[in-house]
This record gives sequence, C-alpha cells and structure tokens, in this order.
Amino acid sequence: MADGDSPAADIVMYGPRGMGKTVLLNWLKNEAKKSGTVDNPIRTSWTTPDQLASPADMWSCLMSSDWKKNLKPDETKFGFGALSGTWTRKGVSNQALINDLISECKKSPLVFLMDEAHQMESGQCRGLLNVSQTVQNEAPFLLVLAGTPGLAHFLKTVGASFVERSTKMGIARLDAQATADAIVKPLNEHGINIDDSTLAPVVEDSQHYPYFIQLWGAALWDLAKQKDLQKLTSQEIAEAETKVENRRSNFYEQRRATLDDLELLPAAVAIAAVFQDTETTTRDYLKEIIADNLPDDSLATQSVNEHLQTFIRHEFIWNPPDSILFEAGIPSLMKYVLDRQREHVQKVSPASLA
Repeated sequence: MADGDSPAADIVMYGPRGMGKTVLLNWLKNEAKKSGTVDNPIRTSWTTPDQLASPADMWSCLMSSDWKKNLKPDETKFGFGALSGTWTRKGVSNQALINDLISECKKSPLVFLMDEAHQMESGQCRGLLNVSQTVQNEAPFLLVLAGTPGLAHFLKTVGASFVERSTKMGIARLDAQATADAIVKPLNEHGINIDDSTLAPVVEDSQHYPYFIQLWGAALWDLAKQKDLQKLTSQEIAEAETKVENRRSNFYEQRRATLDDLELLPAAVAIAAVFQDTETTTRDYLKEIIADNLPDDSLATQSVNEHLQTFIRHEFIWNPPDSILFEAGIPSLMKYVLDRQREHVQKVSPASLA
C-alpha cells in the first residue's frame, strides 16, 4: 500500500472472544502508520458497529479530516439507506462521494479496521463491502473485519459474493512458547523474573488461551509489585492461582448461564462430552447431537442448523478457516459445563437423597 498498490483482497479475522483480535488490530494499525512514507502516508481508521448511529457515521470514518473540513452544515444530508447513498454533498451524486474516497486513497492509502464486525447490520455491512470492492479496484484500500466465529456465517448472509475471495484468518490459541513469552517478557522488562520450572504450571493452566494468559499476567504482576519482588516463586504462583481461578469461574458461569437461558444446556453437555475424547468433530455429527438433546418443541421453531449457528455465535464451538472440522471454542469451558452437570446429577440422584 505504501507503494500505491491495493491489497489483493479484504481480510476477515475471526475467532472466539479473548483470543486477542483487538490486540492484533491495534498492532496492525500501528504497523500501517509506520509503513507509510512522507509522500504516501497510510491513513488508518478504527471503529465498531456501536459507534455508528447511522451510515453517515461510517462515511465520517472513511473520509479524511481535511475532506470533512471542506463541508458546510447545509452541504450534507443524512439518511439510513444503503451506505453508498447516505451522505451526499448538495447537488452532487452518490457516485461522486465514492470518487472522493478513491481520490483520498490515491493521496493517502486507507486501512479501515472494523472490530466486532459480527454486530453490524446487514445493509450497512453490504454497503461497506461494496464500497471496499469499488475503491480497491482504483486505489490502495484495505478493509479488515474482525469478529467472533459467527462473523463467517454472517458475511455469507449479506449477499456480497466477492467476500468469499477475502483472506480469512482464524485467530486461535497460542503455542506453548508464545504463551511463556507473553507472560515472561513483560515481567522481565520491569526487572521481575520467573524460572522455567515455576513458569511451566502457569503455561499449562492458561491452556494457551490469551484471555487466561492476561489473567495470570495481571495476578503475577500485582503480587510482584505488592511484595516488591524481583523473582517470583511457587508461593506467588499458588497465591495468583486463587485469583485467576475466581475470575475464570465467573467467566465460565456466565457462558454456562447463557446457554441455559437459551435452553441449550442439555445439548451443550452432550457436545462437551464428545470433546473430552477428541479435539475435532464434523458438522454432521454435531447436528445429530444437537437434534437429540433439544427440548421437544424446539425444532418446531428453529432448525438444527439454526441451533448450530447459535452455538457458534456464543463461541462454544467453531471451525477455523480452511478446515471442515469443528473445535471447542474453549476446551476448559466444556469441562466446566460437564463438572457442573455431574454436581447437579449427584444432588438430585436417589442415592444422594437416601
């Protein structure tokens, strides 16, 4: 883009919550700014659907501040139709607005970052995708959409066929070394050390899941500062584990309660049991499990496919790009769901009542 060329396709980035998508967007934003030149600076714009009260807000994010300075209050009108026709200058066609964006991007390439993209309205998303396709053919423009696993299905429903040609990036858990680095490096930068044998159980307990890595890092940091320590020992690990486990249990229970509210807990328990013995399974097998564990009247109002998409939207399961197999969103959440179910069964079983 710094050389004046358009990327080959938009980027669609998705994965379960807590995997670090927002952190990656921030990294990309900073890298884009650093990659521009004096003659061809790269502009970045980052937004989320909840910041867009109208499609006009989207155009405000797309256009440069210099372009907006040239507008007078009586030269704009706002509406809620398709994105390409919602903010026009008086006496100028809608196509002229897109032409203005093309001219802007020729002077200063734009990386447009949309976080939580799965929450967009269909018409708004379709309009943005169409604008991206049009501008990208003429000037350096990159659209990056980031969201939960439900984003992939949502984009299929908006009716923009060219989104299938986008670059899809599945954001999953880290490997063991990256997990260790994510904990150790920030501590080391502030003179706090932890040896490999003490670190190993932390890496394992985090399950290489970025959100849990953050919980561990915060707990260890707090203890080191409170005790004015330069080296963390197994004692601090034990203290930190209590704090991490409390936060994690609250996280699990919120997810479990949501599935219960949706009357999907029996199916969630059955799915969780499957993933105790395997890391992946097929869509068809998941659909069989869901169909066998739904309330009697559930299939009268929603199809099995719709229930499957609900599990995906709530990140209980997901299938990464370039894979037809499904994985657990967070394996330890499934274990928690199973453990709670066993506790419930023990409480109500005849043996326990006797």
